[in-house]
Amino acid sequence: MARVKGKVVIVTGGASGIGRATVELLTAEGATVVITDVNRKDGEALAASLGGAHSFALHDVSKEDQWQSIIGDTLKRFGRLDGLVNNAGVSGPVPAADLEHETLETWRKINTVN
Repeated sequence: MARVKGKVVIVTGGASGIGRATVELLTAEGATVVITDVNRKDGEALAASLGGAHSFALHDVSKEDQWQSIIGDTLKRFGRLDGLVNNAGVSGPVPAADLEHETLETWRKINTVN
């Protein structure tokens, strides 16, 4: 199948888990994927394993300037941006069901990223 053939898609948090599976599916369906993540090692390895025009960019989604850079670089390199899978997410050091015991700093980080 080629449901997204020729499309350019950014996938945040694309180095592992659901993000990685999304990258692999989009690639199999014909998209060119820009993988972004704070995990450089796994992100670069995934992009290299896919070959072609797929790329990796180090990206902290809580930083506005990094968003501007990622989008600008994507448009410059590929001339288009057709989709975004905003998959990046974090959780705190305590179980999610116990958020009332998070520190304010951790709570803000979770909400900024998610």
